[in-house]
Amino acid sequence: MRVLVIGAAGRVGSAALEACLAKTYTVTAFVRNPAKLSSEVRDHPGLRIIKGDATSHTSLIEAIRNQDAIIQAAVYGSNSPFGTSDSEKVLQNTIRAIKEVQATKPYNAAPIRLWVLSGQVLLDIPGGKGKIEGDVFPIHPEHYKNYAFLQQDATDIDWSLLCPGKIDQGEVRVLLYECK
Repeated sequence: MRVLVIGAAGRVGSAALEACLAKTYTVTAFVRNPAKLSSEVRDHPGLRIIKGDATSHTSLIEAIRNQDAIIQAAVYGSNSPFGTSDSEKVLQNTIRAIKEVQATKPYNAAPIRLWVLSGQVLLDIPGGKGKIEGDVFPIHPEHYKNYAFLQQDATDIDWSLLCPGKIDQGEVRVLLYECK
């Protein structure tokens, strides 16, 4: 499987990158700064590194070509003040680029699979009867906008939204199960 990890040098993206490499996938790391990747990871024989900006549509088109799956981990968690990240622009560029690349493939080609990391603010509150955490604690508004965008404008993309709970500083582990 050929997997592109957008935001592969970040805390969550780097964990996803290492998990993909451990599965012996052919992995492309899309990063702004390759030096943020450990030398051990940079030298991995199964890794291709693309230096680029995920807010650049052209950079994403080239990175997405020939991929089977994409993990979009760039700007997963924005800093305060909430709602000031490039998360929406990155996701919209990613979706647009996937659609363009997919349109060049034969009609019977497998679709590119997209996994988008979002935040726990979208998760249901246990016993909350339809309430989500963000209804109680209005933080990270970009996650809501991205989710709405996926539901409305990415209906022709094979996507899933991953909402990990709170991730504190320290080791992050990503477990990958066989994707088909």
